[in-house]
Amino acid sequence: MIRLGDIVKELLIEGGNVFGDTSPIKKEYIDPTLNMFAGELSRIFPKKRGTFGTFEKLGSAGKKPISGDIDLAYSIENLMPNGQPDLTGWGIDAYEFSAAVDKIQKRARTATLQQSQLRAMIEFIGNKINQETNNIQTDLKQSTAGSLFCKAVQYDELGDEINKTVQIDINVGDPKWLKFSYYSNTYKGNVKGLHRTQLLVALFDYKGKMFKHAQGVLDRETREIEAKTPEEVLELINKLYNINLTQDTLDDYFKLIDHLKKNLSQDDLHGIYDKYLKILDSTRADIPEDLQQYWIENKERLGLKGKFLPDDSKLKQYIQ
Repeated sequence: MIRLGDIVKELLIEGGNVFGDTSPIKKEYIDPTLNMFAGELSRIFPKKRGTFGTFEKLGSAGKKPISGDIDLAYSIENLMPNGQPDLTGWGIDAYEFSAAVDKIQKRARTATLQQSQLRAMIEFIGNKINQETNNIQTDLKQSTAGSLFCKAVQYDELGDEINKTVQIDINVGDPKWLKFSYYSNTYKGNVKGLHRTQLLVALFDYKGKMFKHAQGVLDRETREIEAKTPEEVLELINKLYNINLTQDTLDDYFKLIDHLKKNLSQDDLHGIYDKYLKILDSTRADIPEDLQQYWIENKERLGLKGKFLPDDSKLKQYIQ
């Protein structure tokens, strides 16, 4: 059974809008908006000015004419160099920080000290942003130990503000891992980059593992990290399923699902489909067209609600 606290919340956020009142952004507006976003952060955190130029776009941002939001990679070394919180660089009071970490650890007993420290840093950073500017707003209830969710004003190519905002997610971790975990070779039909990522989540969940955007692949019981690079993920998934995926296949939803159909038993394949559709049911995204018939046939058995299906989904007619 999918563990909601471990998987669904993270993917629900990835799949759509946290704030509810932001707008999609045109491709040509992304860079000027990010320039102004980085400039505002530089004003608020002057000692970190140089780090905001290292943001890297993730997923489909800038690859399509319109993007629903913008995902950014931001190295954890900018917050916790060598594993130690940079309180001075971010202007965080040491006493208040220690108290916040203690509070987090009491309510998140399975979190490591470093995870609690990172979460506390994100909370302090988000709070300061909210206090210092009206151009960026953060949602700390949805933000996690690995991400800060922001609503930012959009700007056009001339640097002029337009009457719209966009969601910008700052994902903290190893940029190489983040680029892999948000990557997809192909965007076609109703399939987006998140569909490939969530299929990986389902594949690992079926084998008792957890695919985490900011960390890697963890064993569900021991919480030990078993893979934290793209190469290690490929090796682990081939070992778990006794198959021979290539990196190119792993990076493409269509190639990956086709390989699974050809090389897994019917029981394993349907078990993975069940996991996958349950995850997608809590994600703001459509069901890939090649799995829509399976969704229809198994909707009642799996308890699928279709609450977050887009308005133009062919499956809307099956939702009461």
